[in-house]
Amino acid sequence: MQWFDWMTLAIVLGVAVVQTIRGSKVDGMGLPLFDAAGLVIAAVAATKLSGGVAQALHLEKTLVMLVLFVLLGVGAFVAGRWLFTVTEWSFGTMDGFFSFVFGVVAGWTIAHMVLRIIIESQGVTGPVGSAIGSAIVAREVFEFRGWNWLMQLFFKARLGPEFDPDVG
Repeated sequence: MQWFDWMTLAIVLGVAVVQTIRGSKVDGMGLPLFDAAGLVIAAVAATKLSGGVAQALHLEKTLVMLVLFVLLGVGAFVAGRWLFTVTEWSFGTMDGFFSFVFGVVAGWTIAHMVLRIIIESQGVTGPVGSAIGSAIVAREVFEFRGWNWLMQLFFKARLGPEFDPDVG
């Protein structure tokens, strides 16, 4: 395993443990759920907007992506806290389990963005970009191979939505 495999694993598990503790302290799995959803939205928005904003401000794309993700991520945590106070979603005794699952989603998103920023800054042929194909954990977090394989399996079994995942 490469150093970035260990880094990725530490980020995912660290965030999952922290989110599990947060969910247990507030007696609700809604807080980790809203945090994870907000982080996913922040990651997608930062990735999509970073190119145009970087060109407009004449800055490096990786710097803009990092700043956008941090700002949108903080906003996601604030919005997540507010949504949780409004809804107070809880599954009672299952809060710890669901908090851990949503913590893994949040950690996966953060680790993905860290890897994306590292690879963007070094280039695809840089040390991390060229070695990610042989990395076990980092490759899965960065490329979603297992998820894509599962979705293709669902589409073949006609369990997925009715659209072609290869188009668009």
